[in-house]
Amino acid sequence: MVVRSVLSISEEDVDRTLTVRKAIQLARRAYVLRAKKRVLEPLRTWFTVRGGASFYFMPAHVSGLRTVSVKVVSVNPRNRNSSLPSTSATIYVFDSKTGSELARIAGENLTAIRTAASSALATDILALRETDALGIIGTGKQAQAHLLAMLEARDFSQVLVYSPSKKHRERFVRRASEDATVPVTAARTAEEVARTSDVLVLATSSRHPLFRGNRVSLGTHVNAIGASLPNSREMDTTLLKRSILVVDSLEQAIAAYGDIRIPLKEKAITKSHIRELGELLLDPSMISRREKEITVFKAGGLGVLDAVFADYVLSQF
Repeated sequence: MVVRSVLSISEEDVDRTLTVRKAIQLARRAYVLRAKKRVLEPLRTWFTVRGGASFYFMPAHVSGLRTVSVKVVSVNPRNRNSSLPSTSATIYVFDSKTGSELARIAGENLTAIRTAASSALATDILALRETDALGIIGTGKQAQAHLLAMLEARDFSQVLVYSPSKKHRERFVRRASEDATVPVTAARTAEEVARTSDVLVLATSSRHPLFRGNRVSLGTHVNAIGASLPNSREMDTTLLKRSILVVDSLEQAIAAYGDIRIPLKEKAITKSHIRELGELLLDPSMISRREKEITVFKAGGLGVLDAVFADYVLSQF
């Protein structure tokens, strides 16, 4: 019997393999296949250890692919107080026929890239064509990936960034200024970013709303990709009530996204007013976006994205 070694693909390997443009193409494919019901994707399973970390398990298979992927993610925001990362992720890839393990892919960069690509797709559909300021709240890996993806989706003349940590703000501005073709500056408050941005990215692990929803200007598009626990939220109910709502998965949003679950429980919004991104990619006319309306894309991550991205990355080795 021949025993094949399991391929180990590093974060650096993922970075070299995935360009922003390719990532957006792969994300589009994943959402469209999901909307066409060509995906096996059980609802994300998660639990939190008392006094410890939260764990997520995300399996998926796309019809026709030779692989099955399972991503395991651990999250502990308290790790930021030490030298440990607050989030870690690994994607395990198996042969869909034999069940043999094929590869283990470091998941942090892949997760950030595919999440930002999802936001770029949503921005392309939902944001106004004429944009001036991009606002980013958060300064971690997701924020960095979103900067490049948003610059691919729209033309901006400036970028504003905010983090409660002055050190993190300044570090992000230094790094972003090397990659961006427009000025990147630090804002003094989250509300300043919310008030002045045409496209807004929320990429934090906050458990509470980052700003008052009435501060967001009419016409703004918001990509909210943090706060993925049922009792955590980056946006308040006021903002959700004012907005056209789009999610990556309606079933998952209702079950696991505090940004959606809490306003639903308050009866401030209803399920009938929420659309899925995949549906809009198939038929953009499902939403008629007027200039003075706010749009929100809320995503917590889908297994099908990991499956499509992991299959592509593995094919390059």
